Amino acid sequence: MQEFVIYDTEFTAWAGSKERQWSEPWEHREIIQLAAVKVQILDNALKIIESFNELVIPSINPQLSDYISKLTGIEQNTLHNLGVDFPSVLKQFWQFCGNGQLPAFSWGDDAKILRENCQLTNTAFPSFALGLFDIKERLQQQNINFPNTYSGQLAASLGIQLNGKEHNALHDVRSITAALQYWIEHAGLQLSRLLNSPH
Repeated sequence: MQEFVIYDTEFTAWAGSKERQWSEPWEHREIIQLAAVKVQILDNALKIIESFNELVIPSINPQLSDYISKLTGIEQNTLHNLGVDFPSVLKQFWQFCGNGQLPAFSWGDDAKILRENCQLTNTAFPSFALGLFDIKERLQQQNINFPNTYSGQLAASLGIQLNGKEHNALHDVRSITAALQYWIEHAGLQLSRLLNSPH
């Protein structure tokens, strides 16, 4: 029985950050939330068997902008009370991924964000033996047509209603999972190819 992980990050941003590509010297894409689901494949159906969701206190810009708080719903006092440091969260995420032995997928190159945060916090990047992948590349290999949208909007764009707030990382990984199930049923997505394509 195969298992894999779908993960998502939310990170610090300010009005105009995306357009500037975080180019101001004080701007960094510091992770403030890392969430994931562990997915089990059973008869070509996906079942979420475990969830991971942690808030992270940024080390360089610990004060959240109004922009990112409004976007994600993460309030400053919640982050202060529940957040932990990035190295601890990264270790927990690695353990959630079977000590790096499960393949992990994100909607876009979130692995780059993880590596950036390792550099910012002087943290060694752990070994993910089976890899961290941009799932969009794997979908393109199977000629799956997907909307040009962010992960949290995926399910809704396919007519699937989910509870929760978009740009909350845990909601967004559930949105990706629901979209994958949709493509299995309606677009011929082959999970074996999704998981075992060449790196």
